[in-house]
Amino acid sequence: MTAASLSRIARQWAFAGLAGLLSLPSWADVVLNTTRVIYPAQENEITVALTNDEKAQPRLVQAWIDDGHVDASPDQMQVPFQLAPPVFRLDAGKSQVLRIVYTRGSSAGNPLPKDKESLFWLNVLSVPPKQSNAKDQGVVQFAVRTRIKFFFRPEGLTGDSEKAPAQLQWKLVSQGDEQALEAYNPSAYHISFASVALVVSGREIKSEVPPVLAPGATGRYVLKDLSQPPSFAATVRFTTVNDFGTPVDHAAKL
Repeated sequence: MTAASLSRIARQWAFAGLAGLLSLPSWADVVLNTTRVIYPAQENEITVALTNDEKAQPRLVQAWIDDGHVDASPDQMQVPFQLAPPVFRLDAGKSQVLRIVYTRGSSAGNPLPKDKESLFWLNVLSVPPKQSNAKDQGVVQFAVRTRIKFFFRPEGLTGDSEKAPAQLQWKLVSQGDEQALEAYNPSAYHISFASVALVVSGREIKSEVPPVLAPGATGRYVLKDLSQPPSFAATVRFTTVNDFGTPVDHAAKL
């Protein structure tokens, strides 16, 4: 199978909306050794290892980095990174190292900021071999796409990524007939949430899991089970995911 064929498969899976459903590396037969990638700007290159956990069959693998456009094919990506090898065969039980080099260039013609992190995504598409036996012709086979966060971190950023969640500024706002939590991120780091909730008199009112909150950005998270502002003091309880993929619990006053 050629790189062009793999690109078509990647595009089809993106259009099907499966990238979000298949974002956890442990779901795939080809497993990454991390749940997120941090690229320190001062490094000449970084590596990411992956393993084919399939017991008997090889996999054809394509890897690429995207800039947030999940439905774009790899050959359309304009990112300031070179990844090698982009296409390879990975035998059962074997591992492969991806080398990623920052080209010191730009993304879509715009230099990457030096005062805050930039967010990209690392994609790994695993394609099983075609079944040749007649008895297997009725078997449905799937290509599996894994997509994880890829943070480019400039040197000398103000503050600390571990302390960034504590800097979030929270407030409760009305949004039509609903109430919502609003968070402002004043730090230079992206904040990945696992959960967000408002606690009032021991009652926990959850929002949907928010997306990543970028540096300098404001996010609004609807509390569907809260129609009126609380009469008593309330606390924001939220969980973030740190650089190592570990959940960390936090609490903050409004």
